Amino acid sequence: MDPLEKICSKIAAEESDAWAAVGVILRWDDDELETLVVKRAVVEGDPWSGDMAFPGGKKCGKDSCLIDTVQREVFEETGIELSKATFLGYFPMILTSIRPGSTVLPLFYLYNGEPEIHLNSELTKYYWIHLSDLRSKQKKAIIKNRETPVFDLGENKIWGLTYKMLEKILEMLEI
Repeated sequence: MDPLEKICSKIAAEESDAWAAVGVILRWDDDELETLVVKRAVVEGDPWSGDMAFPGGKKCGKDSCLIDTVQREVFEETGIELSKATFLGYFPMILTSIRPGSTVLPLFYLYNGEPEIHLNSELTKYYWIHLSDLRSKQKKAIIKNRETPVFDLGENKIWGLTYKMLEKILEMLEI
């Protein structure tokens, strides 16, 4: 079974009622499955300030569902039109510790080719990372005065909610 089939066999077909949604955007780079992660700008008062993350955000009143939320947020943040990608499904909601009682729903998309990316002021950088490379980058680091597991990308560390999501994806892929 190829990596994409493994993911698709384990994600849900129905949406849940989460507080926010993120886009797990996958694409093929030769025979490697990779995903897009972004670096959030440093903003005072933002609990995710400067963190590595998947693009996305919280649901607002004009969003009829979380697909609307993630399509709007990803487009606002990166310029990527998810309507041009293949929607694969939902991942189980993940509880965020920063906002107790709030859940985030990851939505999976497969993008064919190289999307043109234009970051807005909420983001400073983006990276395509091969999922197969992540296990070798697992370490412990001190983040916000506590030791936590991370994916160490050199100057950037993926931790917290995004780490949990990536860890679940690697489990699904049996990497």
